Amino acid sequence: MRKYPQRGEIWQHSQGWTVTVIRFTSLPVSAFTATPEFSQEVLYRYDSDGQVTSAPLAWFEESYTRVSEPPRRNAEIAGGQGGFSPLALHPSVQFERWRERVVQQPAEPDASHYSNYL
Repeated sequence: MRKYPQRGEIWQHSQGWTVTVIRFTSLPVSAFTATPEFSQEVLYRYDSDGQVTSAPLAWFEESYTRVSEPPRRNAEIAGGQGGFSPLALHPSVQFERWRERVVQQPAEPDASHYSNYL
């Protein structure tokens, strides 16, 4: 089975630069019959400068080779739903939700505070 480029994969050009695939699209059947070589295209971003461009799939596969697979979501840790879970972070990373932060009140200005001189 043919493996098409997927979102998040990193590909490397034959001359060395790398790109990240954003989207793989197929054109409608009417466009396919007119120009079959342009019926599928890859939208990708250059990792060096962030520029986004697209290319026909046939040219893309001739010019680039797959370097890494797309990032995988750890569905088991996130309760089977996929997505982000703080449990998936490395133990050295401290995760703090914004809702859980203790809101600190600013200290009362003392006699030397600039607002006393206004």
